[in-house]
Amino acid sequence: MSSSSRDRDDEGYMKQHVCACAIDIAGEKLQVVHRDIHDPVPWTEIRVLQEVHGEEAVFDIRPVALVPRDTAPREKERLVLKYGRDPVEAVYAGKTFSMEWFVPGWPVDPTKAKRKPPNDRPTPVQIHKPPREDAGNAGAVDTAI
Repeated sequence: MSSSSRDRDDEGYMKQHVCACAIDIAGEKLQVVHRDIHDPVPWTEIRVLQEVHGEEAVFDIRPVALVPRDTAPREKERLVLKYGRDPVEAVYAGKTFSMEWFVPGWPVDPTKAKRKPPNDRPTPVQIHKPPREDAGNAGAVDTAI
């Protein structure tokens, strides 16, 4: 098996994250579009949506799958056809641009992400009071100060 064919079988080679998210279209939480696992958004497109609608308007972003991707120039052209040149150039400027294909902080394959247990709070520390030394003088007041 050659090195190049082995690299092509590696996790994440020529792939990208697609994400579920919510997009606040009007900016007042009155018109929110939800994109779920059945209609996900590529991570590269999330960046353009944040440019168009505002960074806070695209929220609850989580990768749901790893899918095949095209080259960066073809992906940029797809985004230009969908959103216009100005917002895409604001995110991916020039001829030598850098595209992130994976959501930062997530594993390459989101289906392998370790989920926290439902009760992820730490158990409270038990504090025990020391036993009283002079239980017989319970009513006595200590006047030595």
